[in-house]
Amino acid sequence: MSRYIEGQDRNQLNILPISLDEMISEDNPVRVIDALVDSLDMKTLNFKYSVPKETGRKPYDPKYILKLYIYGYFNGIRSTRKLEKECKRNVEVMWLLDNLKPDDKTISNFRKDNRDSITEVFKQFSMLCNELGLYGKEIIAVDGSKFRASNSRRKNYTKNKVKKMLSYYEEIAKKYIELLNDNDKSEKEEEKYTKEELTEKLEAAKKRIEELTEMAENIQENGEISITDPDAKHMSASNNGTDIAHNVQIAVDGENHLVVAVDVVSSPADQNQLHNMALKAVEELGLKENIDNAIQGDREIITVLADKGYYSGEDLEKCKKDRIRTIVPKQKSGTRTGNEEYTKDKFIYDKDEDIYICPHGEELKNISKVSTKDKVYKNIKACNKCKNKDKCTTSKEGRIIKRGPYQKTYDEVDKITLENKELYRQRQMIVEHPFGTIKRSLGFTYFLTRGNENVKSESYMHFFTYNLIRVINIVGVEELTSILKARRQAFFNDFWKLVKIKRNNHKLLLIYG
Repeated sequence: MSRYIEGQDRNQLNILPISLDEMISEDNPVRVIDALVDSLDMKTLNFKYSVPKETGRKPYDPKYILKLYIYGYFNGIRSTRKLEKECKRNVEVMWLLDNLKPDDKTISNFRKDNRDSITEVFKQFSMLCNELGLYGKEIIAVDGSKFRASNSRRKNYTKNKVKKMLSYYEEIAKKYIELLNDNDKSEKEEEKYTKEELTEKLEAAKKRIEELTEMAENIQENGEISITDPDAKHMSASNNGTDIAHNVQIAVDGENHLVVAVDVVSSPADQNQLHNMALKAVEELGLKENIDNAIQGDREIITVLADKGYYSGEDLEKCKKDRIRTIVPKQKSGTRTGNEEYTKDKFIYDKDEDIYICPHGEELKNISKVSTKDKVYKNIKACNKCKNKDKCTTSKEGRIIKRGPYQKTYDEVDKITLENKELYRQRQMIVEHPFGTIKRSLGFTYFLTRGNENVKSESYMHFFTYNLIRVINIVGVEELTSILKARRQAFFNDFWKLVKIKRNNHKLLLIYG
């Protein structure tokens, strides 16, 4: 007698057929995906084939392909060929798709044809999160991360790289010309290359020089060039390395760490993205209408946390005008002498007198014209007499302080940030969590698509998946499934009410015409 746990004989026939639904437990997340997509109005979201044509080959219902994509991303599967295989061997997928088996081309075309609709799915789910009260709407954290683009390093060209390549091909062309001249003089049979071969190689080198010259002119105007993905740029990545990448920006609500806004930019720097992301978050949270009311009053509509990479005067000023409270640490600024006792923040600005007072009490006066944007403050006599001049500056004219047009805003933000150190420490816990889940748990460290708009759509899919996982963990599978089914039923009830109203109006029109 066997002492092992034994399975069922695979050749045994069952009296009753096995039901796929019985194989899917009630707390399986796949039930949430099914109920979620069923609650969406595919026609309103403008999915291709949401209204099939009356003639021609029948298409797949887009809701099934969307379910497959969400399931794939939920489980870290993005390849269309792998998703095709899952349709034939994965019980959960068979249940989810009612045993349909679309091929990889159909799956791939769905993503290409429904770029904007996929973005709307993210926004629809955000509306659900809002209805469930999962947004705090008080604090958001903004940050960016680099995701590798679908563009190899060899297909990326910078000014120096093209310059070296031009120099190389010019030298090659010169050698071929010399060999051609020697070949004409000697005309020996034992020459390594014939005249025709050398001419062919010379023409190829000249053609490459023309291409590189044109590329160099393009780089001079637009910066670096990526051939495969034109919107990708050479950026600093993790572990002090570099890669051809896209800069993905997100805004995360502080209550449950849910992503509320997503954007993708080609600039490697985070500067000039603070107001952009804060405003997107305000719109997604439904707070846009509060801006006008807040401007009339004296209160902020939301608080934004960001690291020093977002410390831009122009952006901070825009946030201030829109009544968005910003907590952003300033970038470190030292002196040429390296002495921390004489950094710019140690010089006190007197607004009434329009002067700076140095650590030793001397006054640095404004010597700029009224029309000048960046004001210059200095006191040559006082600095030349100062015993600590060498610690403060290396300039012969003494210490020079410059005050830009956004300095007042900088000072206000610095004060707020200093008063809210404990709150700022939450930034990393709020905004790094989504990036960590996306990159480490799900393995989405690179993009499959190319071009800024396609990459943006893919990013929305990444963070929709993160939000879905997060909400399932917070609410629970069975509770969330019930909510989505009730939402779907409410949609159909409203739909039929509208149909009845239209029918009644039509009858009245026929009667009273």
